[in-house]
Amino acid sequence: MKELFTAFGPYNLRARLSVGIILIAPLILELYLLISEMQKITSTLIVLLITYGFCNLLIIYCRIPGTRAMKKCFPDLLPAQKALLPSSNYIDPKSKDRYYTFLSQNIKEFTLSDDDTHMKNSVSTAVTWLIAQTRDPNKFPLIAEENINFGFSYNLLGLKPLGLAICFIGIVFNAALFFLRHRQFISLNLTNIICGFFINLAFLLIWIFLINKKLVISSGKKYARALLSACDSLNTN
Repeated sequence: MKELFTAFGPYNLRARLSVGIILIAPLILELYLLISEMQKITSTLIVLLITYGFCNLLIIYCRIPGTRAMKKCFPDLLPAQKALLPSSNYIDPKSKDRYYTFLSQNIKEFTLSDDDTHMKNSVSTAVTWLIAQTRDPNKFPLIAEENINFGFSYNLLGLKPLGLAICFIGIVFNAALFFLRHRQFISLNLTNIICGFFINLAFLLIWIFLINKKLVISSGKKYARALLSACDSLNTN
């Protein structure tokens, strides 16, 4: 069963699949609390297989709202591109000069200018080139880690409206179950209903307070710093 999920690869597993797990976790936990048959081994295996198929779809779909969310956070340039602009002070001047020298030596299209507008094409080309040169996670583990964290954050933000809707519906659903149980119209376990309510409430608070633009921007800047630092370690010979 483990091989089913590791087959997705580290990036898809953590940056996209984990997002899907967070998204549907309230629903899965709700089913386990309210339907006793779901707690059996055979039912668990069926749920895992269905989840596996759903995750294949989610990996493809997740890119659409995730990319939109990223563009809302960075409407003009990505953090790594913006950090290379002359006006940016995110990187200290000495490090930026080293990066400029390295990029000028390795990218013909990279030209320096004191004007941000004139540098935009150059920094976009430079970052695209750096990404291509640092794809190996074994050689560049820090870059791979920060890239995954960045992808995870903006994919979560992209699915935030759906996540909020699922949790809100779950809260209303459990409140209705509590009312029906109190009036003795149903005989479900009261503890499970209350647990379901607070699980949905907890996830709702996570979506509201933890998943936001600030998280994406912070993750993007950390990825930018890690990616650009490759200029000090890349061997292009």
